[in-house]
Amino acid sequence: MNKRKKKFSSKVKKPNFVLYFIIIVLLIPVMKLMFRLKIDRSGYTSPDGPFVVISNHASFMDFVVSMLSVYPHRLNAVVAQKYFFYKPLDWFLPSMGCIPKTLFAPDPHSVMGILSVIDRGDNLLLFPEGRASPGGGYMGIHKATGKLIKKLGVTVVSCHIEGAYTCMPFWRKGVRWGHQRAVLATLFTPEETQSLSIEEINSRIDLRLSGGDLPHPPDPLSVNIEKNLVQGLENLLYLCPKCKAEFTQATHGNTISCTACGNSASMDRFAKLHPSEGSIAPESVHLWYKEQALYEKSLLHEDKEALRVEVVVRRNTAPGKGIEPCGQGVISLNKSGWTYVGTLSGSEVNLFFPIESVPAVPFDPNNNFQIYNNGSILDFCPIDNLQTCVKYAVIGECAYWEFCPNIQVTPVLDMGLS
Repeated sequence: MNKRKKKFSSKVKKPNFVLYFIIIVLLIPVMKLMFRLKIDRSGYTSPDGPFVVISNHASFMDFVVSMLSVYPHRLNAVVAQKYFFYKPLDWFLPSMGCIPKTLFAPDPHSVMGILSVIDRGDNLLLFPEGRASPGGGYMGIHKATGKLIKKLGVTVVSCHIEGAYTCMPFWRKGVRWGHQRAVLATLFTPEETQSLSIEEINSRIDLRLSGGDLPHPPDPLSVNIEKNLVQGLENLLYLCPKCKAEFTQATHGNTISCTACGNSASMDRFAKLHPSEGSIAPESVHLWYKEQALYEKSLLHEDKEALRVEVVVRRNTAPGKGIEPCGQGVISLNKSGWTYVGTLSGSEVNLFFPIESVPAVPFDPNNNFQIYNNGSILDFCPIDNLQTCVKYAVIGECAYWEFCPNIQVTPVLDMGLS
């Protein structure tokens, strides 16, 4: 039990009991019937006091799986701030006790909310990666995660989720019927959070959430209907693995192919890619996405000409109003960081985002890429080609690993960027 004095106050609500119960009752049959969800609780013992659930994050369905995994315990989830600006989420998320978080930046208000939840004896849900993984693989965590775990000093439960990315891919809207699995286990006792170093805590989190300490490779999970499996994938996988042409990928049915060289591959219902005769392709979306990142990183050097993109800018205004257009200009990237020159809410601005403050660039495929600045979210929409959002996000992340003087993200275990 956490014995820290209760000195933090917050407006974070307890999750509404009735609303939480109704959602759980509705979701259990859906997750069991549509997604054949199986939860392995063999390594988990229900804690006596407040606890933290940490989970890998490959899909927005991870919130649902994590909630179901520890029910009847209710969880206050930490959620990206931008979702609080959309209706009806501006009402729903606070009612569910969610805590808004500015991504990839210090957020004292979020930390205060987290501490207050634990201090009053409630439970917390964290996704330490800070974003949904574009390729479905583990993305590493901010090194401050271990510091937060030590400060909380409570039991930490891990929830390793598999299959959610296949059922709800990052690159397309909607869900696909399939199979999901969650492995629940006690990761740290309160005593361990105090005795282990921050580095040891982060390393154990990396190992668990990546699935690196699973005793044996899990059985592959699949979707139920093998139809239009790659629709929209061209908005994520933009680099041909054979001829290196960009934005020449086209999708049809279960096949993705390059219009420049004819290289093609088909996806099966286990989300594995199979190149056609004479073609080459990584065996998964994650590995293809990794190849793109490594290719872009190989092109970076100290004297490389700055990347420049003409964009329309959108940003949050008020809860319930969403993200609205507010300007137009040019955003550029060099070894020092990102610079936006243009208009913003009727004023001419010159904004600079140091490279160390942008460890990752979240993006919505074929729509926008985002930078968080002092609690405000800026969406940048390329004017010439919205498909390029993924490329700028990849290059931005590679630039962080190449030029940042003090990396604050744990090495991505199998991306090879560090």
